[in-house]
Amino acid sequence: MKTTYESSSSVASTLVNGLKVLEYVSLHGKKKGVTLQEITNSLEMHRSNVFRYLKTLVNCGWLDYDLETFRYHIGRKPLQIAGTSLNQLDLRAIAHPFLQKLVDETCLAIHLGVLSGSSIVYIDKVENNSPIQMRSRPGMSAPVHCTAMGKALLATCSTQRVIALVGEDLTAYTPKTITDIGGLLANLDKVRERGYAIDNEENEIGIGCVAAAIFGYEDDAIGAVSLSTLIQYLTSENIGLFAARVMETASRISQSMGSTSNHWSIEPEKILKHRQLETTFIEKEVEY
Repeated sequence: MKTTYESSSSVASTLVNGLKVLEYVSLHGKKKGVTLQEITNSLEMHRSNVFRYLKTLVNCGWLDYDLETFRYHIGRKPLQIAGTSLNQLDLRAIAHPFLQKLVDETCLAIHLGVLSGSSIVYIDKVENNSPIQMRSRPGMSAPVHCTAMGKALLATCSTQRVIALVGEDLTAYTPKTITDIGGLLANLDKVRERGYAIDNEENEIGIGCVAAAIFGYEDDAIGAVSLSTLIQYLTSENIGLFAARVMETASRISQSMGSTSNHWSIEPEKILKHRQLETTFIEKEVEY
């Protein structure tokens, strides 16, 4: 049987053969699964080798084994990866019109990002024809602890999860980067309370951002949307407006992605209260 994978001197043959077995089960085991003998005959491999590949794939979650029928089926791991990929592709397609609307309303750069380990990865960006252009591009990544989108997503995680992602010693990218885990956790508490995150020149001097998390049909955070501007425009007068627009956009994208919960309040009184607090944060440069 011809498969996608071809052995070569530059590719580990064991890995290639394991992938051939996985691909065979994926193609031929959709209804009732496949047996060890069927795989061995079709791929013309030694039975003992095929059994070893199958055992490893089952142990790692790539395949399931039915003890009653002695047949192998696709396991949870490929489905999880496929689901994650589809979520990101769907998220970008669904979110783009909302990002464009936010650009039209604010004339500022709008980003869409997803969490990837200790980084935020940009998967979409929309901006107008302003002579001031942000250097970020889809496919680029940035540290999660000092970006507005990163902090918006970290705020949806438990303390243990946050520490596991970023560690306890945080890298400084500017003089305003939060560099200790205690300061970051306190900042995330504020994000949870008000519903949006701020990057006050923490990742790049001269740039400020406001972001809110996006939720999917299982009500898990699947991404974030941010508004970026020159720091002189991130004033106490503008933050309330920026936050309301970003949160509204995140909420509409979340609803379009199947979320049924109201994760972030967009009450004007709440945003006004925090805007007053952030006057101190912006003008006196107090860690917040």
